[in-house]
Amino acid sequence: MKTPLRVVFSLLTLFVLAPWSKAAAPAPDQPSGWLGIWLGEATPSSAERPGVRVGGVIEDGPGDKGRLRANDSIVAVNGVAVSANAEFLARIRELQPGSLVTLSVNRKNKDIELRTTLGSRPDFTEPPKPVRGRIGIDAIDLPASLRDHFGAPENAGILVSSVLEGGPAEDSGIRVGDVIYEADGQPVDSIRALATLVDMAGAENPIEMPAPIAVATPAMNA
Repeated sequence: MKTPLRVVFSLLTLFVLAPWSKAAAPAPDQPSGWLGIWLGEATPSSAERPGVRVGGVIEDGPGDKGRLRANDSIVAVNGVAVSANAEFLARIRELQPGSLVTLSVNRKNKDIELRTTLGSRPDFTEPPKPVRGRIGIDAIDLPASLRDHFGAPENAGILVSSVLEGGPAEDSGIRVGDVIYEADGQPVDSIRALATLVDMAGAENPIEMPAPIAVATPAMNA
């Protein structure tokens, strides 16, 4: 049986799903706190967990500085449980900028507490940048005819063509010439498919892969 690798991705591309308008507006004379995240829609997997799901985190915003990450599930704000997006937004907006907030978070079935200081919502002149990331590899899509040649399953497999020195993939033992065919129990049939699975995992969360199939490293300057 192959031993799963646990690859910790340092950053992650995030998808924007932001039901901001559903929460009640704060009183005109009271500035509201801003966390700098997008909330995700419920999914079959998120329905199994309490709280509200983080769909994305704005780069350098209060949530990012507090180490909040995509796919986290926020279950309480300052000890008060939240179970719906509008309820969560109301809790944040009733606090003023500069307030220290404690978030009870479920991340990959582990309960953690994060603290950060709320800011004021900026007047964005351009769309805010989500936290982006990488796993530290380049890869080549393999057609089905070559997957069998490299020992990969017929329906999945990409060939690692370069590995970033000191990146998460190298630290986890992935090398040039490896064939990655699965991540978090899902088949990897293209580079795009792997990127999507990394997105779903959440930044700095571990993602499990079966040991990649090692093939001969291509000769350089041959």
